[in-house]
Amino acid sequence: MNSKALGSGESRLETIISYLLIIGVVLSIALEIAGIAIFYSSRSNLAILLDDRSLFIQGRDFFTFLYQLFAGESTKNTGIFLMTLGVATLILTPFVRVIASALYFVWRKNTKYVLITAFVLVALTVSLASH
Repeated sequence: MNSKALGSGESRLETIISYLLIIGVVLSIALEIAGIAIFYSSRSNLAILLDDRSLFIQGRDFFTFLYQLFAGESTKNTGIFLMTLGVATLILTPFVRVIASALYFVWRKNTKYVLITAFVLVALTVSLASH
């Protein structure tokens, strides 16, 4: 390993991104485990009934779904809420990673990479907003 690379900006960016990804995945797993445990303790099984509408993703896009998740009926069922929040956290982890990269490149005044990460950020945002 090159000692000059250790203090470089790219090394710091890689460290920040790796921590963001690790935190996102670990948080997602913790939310899933807690949600499954609460769901199981409240129902004594893990069976999911198809007529229970709170278990289905609703809304016209991911951001509407997130709004409805926090404002809607799913907050009444803590197990389902935590499991859904775990999946949403896992979906948002790469999104946050791109935002962090874009902010880092803006801070470093690296126009080329600002444009590249802005393009990726727009593509991810459009994808989440249209599905």
